[in-house]
Amino acid sequence: MSDSLTTPRSDTLPPDAISDVLLPIVEELGLVEHCRQLAREGWTVIEDAADPAFIARLRERILADGTSFMRLDKDPAYAEAALNPKVMAIAEFSVGRGFLLYGLTTTVRGQGAPAMHVHADQALVPAPFPDHNMMIVACWACDASTRAGGGTLVVPGSRALRRHPRDEEAADLSRAIAIECPAGSIIVWDGSIWHGNWPRTLPGERAVLHAVYTRLLMRPGESYAHAADELIETYGTRMSQLLGREDYLDEKDFDWANDPRNLRTKINVRL
Repeated sequence: MSDSLTTPRSDTLPPDAISDVLLPIVEELGLVEHCRQLAREGWTVIEDAADPAFIARLRERILADGTSFMRLDKDPAYAEAALNPKVMAIAEFSVGRGFLLYGLTTTVRGQGAPAMHVHADQALVPAPFPDHNMMIVACWACDASTRAGGGTLVVPGSRALRRHPRDEEAADLSRAIAIECPAGSIIVWDGSIWHGNWPRTLPGERAVLHAVYTRLLMRPGESYAHAADELIETYGTRMSQLLGREDYLDEKDFDWANDPRNLRTKINVRL
């Protein structure tokens, strides 16, 4: 039997492994420890991820839009946030090469906003969740995240349970901790960690953008078919990737046997 038939063609990376291709990028961006924390605990915080002027511009736009969905093509600030290099790098680490943009949502919470029940974001993934993460959220905190300000909470250790919380667990905040960070930070969590929001008791408003990314095999939650060509023309190949235009899945004549090049550039395998 020939070597080509007896030698494995691919080797799946462990869930906490940074690929050889990605490692120099996350090192340059200072994200190695963030990747490790995300893999270990299910969340991490990236501070100073963008210029303060950009954060101000993003916040202004979020406040104008209020709580809303499908923001990618509504303002350049949203597209720029979705393509942020640090977010793109940690998304590739967590949900693999060729990852897709699942959705882009804005949220504004004012004084008196109630707590959000505890949940895991992988609502469409049946339990037990796989070891390899399927979904990652980058939450742009345009205002400081604090408990009194209605910031994000997580339940330590919950990602290891590999399931959604039961009803009584979803209402229980006794084990939750507040993720506190300054304005301009990006709070990142994976699809398995239980999380929610504290009630907001402070005056004023908390403006955030949730950019959600999934593995290539997942179906996006929002369709930008109506604006894809214009977005790709403006922002290039990385935007094309987020919108599913750079994969091999819709290529009728893709040569699986003799041309793995396209496949290799999209997924975390060693071919």
